[in-house]
Amino acid sequence: MSSSGDAENEEFFRYSGGRWLWDEEKQLRDRYKRFNISELKNIAAKTVGSHACVSMIKLAEGGFNKVFRLMMDDGNVVIARIPNPNAGPSFRTTASEVATIDFARDILAVPVPKVLSWSGNANNPVESEYILMEEANGTPLHELWDGFELHDKLKIVDEIVALEKKLLSISFTRYGNLYYAADAFPGCEKAEIDGEALQSQRDETERRFAIGPVVDTNFWIHGRGGMKIDRGPWKHPEDYLKAIGLREIEWLRCHAAPKHGPGMFSDSAAQNTPSCHIALYEKFISVADALLPKKRDLVRSTLWHWDIRASNLFVRNGQITSVIDWQDVWAGPLFLQARHPHLIRYNGEVMLKLPPKYEGLADEAEKARIRAQVEKSLALWVYESETRKSNPILHELFHMPQWHLRRDAVNFAANTWERDIVPFRECLIRIVRHWNEITNETPCPISFTDEELEAHYRDAEGWNEQADFWDSLEHLVHRDGWTSNETYDQALELFAELREQGLQNLSGEERRAFEQQTRWASRANPKVL
Repeated sequence: MSSSGDAENEEFFRYSGGRWLWDEEKQLRDRYKRFNISELKNIAAKTVGSHACVSMIKLAEGGFNKVFRLMMDDGNVVIARIPNPNAGPSFRTTASEVATIDFARDILAVPVPKVLSWSGNANNPVESEYILMEEANGTPLHELWDGFELHDKLKIVDEIVALEKKLLSISFTRYGNLYYAADAFPGCEKAEIDGEALQSQRDETERRFAIGPVVDTNFWIHGRGGMKIDRGPWKHPEDYLKAIGLREIEWLRCHAAPKHGPGMFSDSAAQNTPSCHIALYEKFISVADALLPKKRDLVRSTLWHWDIRASNLFVRNGQITSVIDWQDVWAGPLFLQARHPHLIRYNGEVMLKLPPKYEGLADEAEKARIRAQVEKSLALWVYESETRKSNPILHELFHMPQWHLRRDAVNFAANTWERDIVPFRECLIRIVRHWNEITNETPCPISFTDEELEAHYRDAEGWNEQADFWDSLEHLVHRDGWTSNETYDQALELFAELREQGLQNLSGEERRAFEQQTRWASRANPKVL
């Protein structure tokens, strides 16, 4: 066994960012990754011309990878990313991320830390796929944002608009994930720019890059990886939408089995009936063409960073100096990719200036709340105003009739068996209702009977109750059972109480099933205090 197996290094291998109330063993297994720490240090040191790595810390970990900071004896720093087993298809996930970063840096001129070395094959001295990168230039924005004056925040908003302008500057002739041409495998095609671009950009793109099948985990998880399904690349955006529906129909026919959850709520009959899901996916495929806007620019293949939040941006002197977290970025339809950046998203009442009563308020907490409301409103207003001027195609997209409904239908179509059938069905019902706003070219090809609508509304009532429950626990427990290390005992105690209440109120077979499914929260369980 390699030296990476030493017990003191377990902290590097395992997920330590939180706990799960149920299915924890599986969740931790999906995120547990052993690798040869000594060899990673050696390769990192050689990559930057240093003699040795003198320290290594776990910098961050998400659901799909771990990030480490390696300090060298001469002061050089290397950032190492190690993918978890659940990150996606081996080789392809890492290869696509590296190529995407390179394309963003070299072709789009986006400030992204440089990849120094990488391996998409675990058959190497590190015994794992890895990416070695430069450390991000600048200070993490999340460390500064709350202390910024308003004009500093609005300057960052302008920077985000400029960043999105770069992402919009190039589109492709195919929809899929980006790879290096040298790493192309069967199914990949030459990456070709569609529309206006410098000839040098066209030439370099075709020479260095390819577009191939997607690495989106929804095309690979729970047995999908072994299925012969269409993963792209696609020539037309509607083919991507139909591939989602066909993928799920095929999976439901082959793999659908009762799902595991907290057991605190009962699923609807439709949720556990594969034919009900299949019927909805068939309807989805029938309306796929109409969901997409007809204007070509709105569905062009665009490499889009959809997670623009403070933790993914680094700044210096009011400028964005680094953008990180490119793992999920692909060349997809702009209509589905673009969204208001998380950093400036605001759904409250818009207030663009302080009200006359502000100065007379004695309650400092209320004054702080009003200031925050004005700042959020102004950030959103500036973003939308600058977007209208600099990126008019985004402004048009954001104001397209039933834009959210169309997007939601596609987003909720992903894996309804493991997630939930109700939101997906709700979208399809609303599509029927608003069909004339979506298109007036053809009659709506799908419909729902009165009986189907009545059943849906019954299911939706229960779903809304569950949604309210989870919303009330938003800062304590996620829907998959994740909770922070600090709140684990509190969360487990809460569900133990709910279990006892349920057992008191149920009887017969219903009680027996509930008791069995919720044993993870039993006070007899050693995990429960």
